[in-house]
Amino acid sequence: MSSFADGFGRVLSARGMNTHLLPASGFCTRLLSSGGFLALLVWSSGCTSIPPVDYARPYPKELPAGQTVDVQVFRRSTTLDFTNTTASPLGPGTIWLNRRFSRPIKDPIGVGQTVALPLGEFRDEFGDPFRAGGFWASDTPDALVLCQVEQAPGAGVESEKPVIVGLVTVQSFADD
Repeated sequence: MSSFADGFGRVLSARGMNTHLLPASGFCTRLLSSGGFLALLVWSSGCTSIPPVDYARPYPKELPAGQTVDVQVFRRSTTLDFTNTTASPLGPGTIWLNRRFSRPIKDPIGVGQTVALPLGEFRDEFGDPFRAGGFWASDTPDALVLCQVEQAPGAGVESEKPVIVGLVTVQSFADD
């Protein structure tokens, strides 16, 4: 026996054209009967996808920890703000948040230079972004507990291997 939806919440069968009321609305019935459910499923999964990045990797636990420098890091609503107050440039290398999320620094951050980095650009080893929050965010924002810079060799580092330099986290939660 074959049946089809007429678009008004009723399912009509080929045998005797019996009418059965469905609890769903007419829109849902049309959507489910016309194959639109599959299109809706594909559309909804495509909206939440995050573009992949090539810099997602695990935290380098094997690297030696260097000193903590007097650079104060502020977490604004959806950005990470700081000014390089040291006597040497920071980077090139990688900025690490909470020993989990990273973002590369391609150009050195000069002495006295202020930087505002979007928190959504920081990714963990699986490609998941730092939950920055913001007005339209549906998830609870991640707290910023630790901020470090992985300095590449030769970038103000006397070591042959990269070294992890700590920054001072002043404000760890998003502004409200």
